[in-house]
Amino acid sequence: MNNRSRFLLPLGAALLLGAALVLRFLLTGPEATAPAATAPSMTASPASTAASESSPAAVRGQPSALVKSEPRAVVSSEGRGATVVPTGPGDEVPEPEVENAPPQQNDPIKPELPQTAEWKHGKLVRITELMERDVERLEEERAVAEANGDKEEAKRLEVQLSRHRARLTKLNEETAALAGQASQERAAQ
Repeated sequence: MNNRSRFLLPLGAALLLGAALVLRFLLTGPEATAPAATAPSMTASPASTAASESSPAAVRGQPSALVKSEPRAVVSSEGRGATVVPTGPGDEVPEPEVENAPPQQNDPIKPELPQTAEWKHGKLVRITELMERDVERLEEERAVAEANGDKEEAKRLEVQLSRHRARLTKLNEETAALAGQASQERAAQ
């Protein structure tokens, strides 16, 4: 017997046993396993009703009228109870959905600010600052990779550095051009 069969046979047996137990539970339901005395009667006290509602088997055996009369718990279709949270005086309760409701008025959309040369210049300056920080970080990472003897990582970082530097050169050119346009806009105002 090899190691694989030593592992697979008990695993298969456990899966079959588990499937059989699940099928038995699903076919008979939890009512078959719970004693009949656990279902609360209509004359039971609220404390005993709340205690018995905590078990799913007891909730499924209850008539629906009793579940609806209990204000503290709501029973879902699976039979598990959910807590109802009381609303306070300052809480905003949403209105229930109504069929064929009249259309609601949307909030007005704020107009978009003009994208002036000065605004674009400010954005490019910020992007340039971030790109310069990335170049510095990549140079440090490349130096660490070279110190550790990781030539592949150093080469990858060098390629990334060359791309960042090329983009930074273009950004500096665009920033210089927009700086001139922004100064002309300020002078015109």
